[in-house]
Amino acid sequence: MNKKKRNVIDKAYELFIEKGYHATSIQDILNHSGISKGSFYNYFSSKSELFKAVFNLIQENLQMERDKLLIGENIHDMNIFREQISLMMELNKRNKLNQLIDDVIVSSDPELIKYIKQFKFIFLHWIYERFIDIFPRDKEIYLMDCAIIFTGIMQNILYTSHALKTTIKVKQIVDYTMDRVITILEDISTEGVHLFESEKLNTLLPQSDYNDFFNNEFSVSTLNLKKVIEKGLGIEEQKMTTYLNLLYFIQEEIMNNKEPRKFLIESALSTLKRTEELSNLKEFLQYEQILANMKYYPIS
Repeated sequence: MNKKKRNVIDKAYELFIEKGYHATSIQDILNHSGISKGSFYNYFSSKSELFKAVFNLIQENLQMERDKLLIGENIHDMNIFREQISLMMELNKRNKLNQLIDDVIVSSDPELIKYIKQFKFIFLHWIYERFIDIFPRDKEIYLMDCAIIFTGIMQNILYTSHALKTTIKVKQIVDYTMDRVITILEDISTEGVHLFESEKLNTLLPQSDYNDFFNNEFSVSTLNLKKVIEKGLGIEEQKMTTYLNLLYFIQEEIMNNKEPRKFLIESALSTLKRTEELSNLKEFLQYEQILANMKYYPIS
């Protein structure tokens, strides 16, 4: 990113936190960042576009830190998920994300309100996908309800504790919320009741260039390589888990991000390429070639 553009984003972020989004004018941003009005409009079409850039930058950094916790770990480990949620809550607090969101809601800007709502659905979808990882497959039909319940409980605990000026440790909130969801999941699966279908959530998400992931050659190549790894090939269980997690990470990054983070994808691919068990497999060579066609290459 252009250094001057990044400086405008950083300076605008400072002002949005200090004065609020609605109270910050474009002239305030020009004065604080030291650029001309012409330069500003070369970078952003409006103040709302600048807000999106601020918000996206915060989210990219948050997702990178969140996803780092998965690399080399077992995606089915519920404790890793708890750690991810705890980290996200800490980073949201540090970045004053809730304050930014509240300022936008108060501003009554319909475009930004729609944008914020879309972001909330993206987060809900991520929770649902992680629930699929950590709960048994026979519970999958109930997991969208549980994802909604999880986010609802957690958000209301945060809002209520803030209103009451009560400090509750992040870990305590995460453990409390997760334990309630485990109980609820057992209850609704026993009764066989659920309210929401996961497929309908997809209509609320931004369209991705890779929405047809499961129908394209990248999908087939990824699934073929996973099957080969899962067959064993004499690979130690711990290594097998690591390789599968790296494939999962690449898949998630490409599927769920409008602008997949090239460096992280290529770093994960490089780790896979350096493994003796995989580097010469025809399935891996095909997988590597398809990623190369998508402009992702191992880091030499």
